[in-house]
Formats: sequence, structure tokens, C-alpha cells
Amino acid sequence: MRYLGIIEGFYGESWSWIARRDCSQFITDVGLNAYIYAPKSDAKLRVNWRQPWSNAELDTLQQCALEFKQQGIAFGLGLSPVGLCDAAFSGMAAKEAKNALAQFDHKLDQIAEISSDLLCILFDDVPSSGEKMAAMQLALCERVQEKANARHMIVCPSYYTTDPILEKLFGSRPLDYWQELGRGLDSSIDFFWTGEQVCSATYAEDNLQFIAEQLRRPPVLWDNYPVNDGEKLSRHLHLKAFESQPFLLDLTVGHFSNPMNQAYLSQLPLASLAFQYQQMSETSMSQENISVATADHWQQFAKRQMGESFAIDLLKDIEQFQIQGLDKISAPDKAALIKKYSGFSSVYAKEVVDWLEERYRFDPACLTG
Repeated sequence: MRYLGIIEGFYGESWSWIARRDCSQFITDVGLNAYIYAPKSDAKLRVNWRQPWSNAELDTLQQCALEFKQQGIAFGLGLSPVGLCDAAFSGMAAKEAKNALAQFDHKLDQIAEISSDLLCILFDDVPSSGEKMAAMQLALCERVQEKANARHMIVCPSYYTTDPILEKLFGSRPLDYWQELGRGLDSSIDFFWTGEQVCSATYAEDNLQFIAEQLRRPPVLWDNYPVNDGEKLSRHLHLKAFESQPFLLDLTVGHFSNPMNQAYLSQLPLASLAFQYQQMSETSMSQENISVATADHWQQFAKRQMGESFAIDLLKDIEQFQIQGLDKISAPDKAALIKKYSGFSSVYAKEVVDWLEERYRFDPACLTG
């Protein structure tokens, strides 16, 4: 099964439960088939993973999963057990290690109560543990396979791109890290990859072939488009369609998009993802013709989903929103845009106005919270 879907895996303000419910219908309508709940704002999936969800939180997540499953959509969760590998597999006192692993097992039990479709173990954005890093992560993955009740697993390596920025931020990648993961990871488990950069605008065939050789299987793309959660990215709304690259059909086994903090505006670019794959798999069209067809589909979706009048204005302002960004829109122009979009009554217009009014301004605390 090729997963085409959304991974809510960004920093900052996450989506509302209402937005996630609406997303389940959107995913069905546009032909996607999977959703992964992994917002960085849910600390109980990351820095506070040891803390169990309360009964109320568990009920909410179960209801969310049910809404996706009722639409025939695979529902997954992304767990980032920060510090567990270093603690449990590299010299922690036996009693402490046993407690940590018991807490981890309990979190896996809770996740199984929510959904058994898809479980993602995410080792991203953590400091290097040195040469034992791959071995410790493999040991944890083996435990997950043994303990978890998941039909499918995807792992995100700590070094999920060839972009040198990761080594600048988190330390040197251990020698043979990817090869060691590839040799030790069960062949049924997939892995995420973001390409040549953390936020790759396009993908290179040789880069995808390289990592497939290293990890002994083709990757699942974690596409950091249209995400806009960083200090610079948050100043932009990414609304344009995905770039068409037909070779992705042969060189990947899935494609998840990490969307914007704006749940409803994210629908505009996301609507083009499934359409492109349909075009690539069902026709012999050239890349240029697929791009033309996608652009037309993208515009028609905007008018149908968002209302023609609103869509016409939004499409007209896309260059300002996506390329120019908030910092290059003058105060008078910003005031005029706020006035214009305040005249529309929709969730899409509200997100535009909130963005223009700095409602989504980046807060560095979200990186450590």
C-alpha cells in the first residue's frame, strides 16, 4: 500500500480538534489515504512522553482516530521517545532503565488503544549519541515491534536528510549510521526521508537512490511543504501546488506532507498531492503536462472548496503571501488586505486575517516546550 497523506508534525500552534475532524472529510474528498497525529505541541508524544495521557485526552484521541477510520483513512501516531535510547541502552542504572522502559511500554499500550493502523517512531531533531546511536535506536525499534500492536511502522532517523544543517545543529552523524540502520531494521519497517534539505523544494533522483541503497529500501517522503512553522517560514503562506516529479513513483513507497499551522488554508496545496500521483500512475503524460493539469485542478479546487469570489482574491494575492511574505507587505497594503479578507465569512478567510494580524507569529519557546 502506498501511503499518500498528511503528517501533522510541525512546531508551534497545532490544529484544533474540529479542524482535524474536517480534515478527515477533506482527505477522503481529494483522494489521500492516511493521517499521522504527531504535533510537536503534544508534549506527551515528545519531551514528556513518559507521562500517560489522561482518560479525557485518550478519549479525544480515540474519537479523532474513529472519525478518520470511518472514512477509510489509515490513522497513525508519531512517538518521539526523547532521551530513552541514551537512558535505557547506554549505562543507566538498571532500576531506572527498567522504569523508563515500563513507561515506554505503557505509552505504546495507550497508542494501541487509539489506533493500530500505523505507528511512527521519530528520532528526529535530537543531539547525536555518538557511534552507538544506530545500535540503540535499533534496540528500541525491536522492542516496539515486540510490544506494539501496529500493522505498519515507519521510523524517522535522526539524520533524515543529507542537509549539513543537521550536523551543525545536533552534532556529527555517526560513521555508517544509515548503513547500520538499514542492516538492522526489519524489512517490514519503512523510514522517512526529507531529501537533500530539511525543506526540499524538489527531489533529486540520485539522492533518493543513494539513501535507498544506504537503508536497503526506498523511502517514504516526509515532505516539509507546505509547512510554515519556523521563524522565517511563519512569515509566509505556502499555497501553491506541489511540484510534479514522476520518478517519485518508482523511487519512493509513500508521501506524507507536513502542513501549515493554518489547517484550512493547507487544503489548497494538499489537494494537488493526490491528483499528481493519480496523473503519474494512470497516464503517460509528460511532467510538463502533469504540471499544467495540476495547476488547473488546483485552481478549480480553490473555487469549489473556498468559494469562487474568495478564491479569485486569494489566487490573485498568492505571490504576496507565498513569495513576498509579511515582512515585505507595507502597512497600508496589509491594512487593505485585512479589510478585504475580513469581508468574507469562512474558516479560510479567518486564517488569512489571523496571519496578517500576526496571530501565527513564531515563538522560539515552541522548540523546547
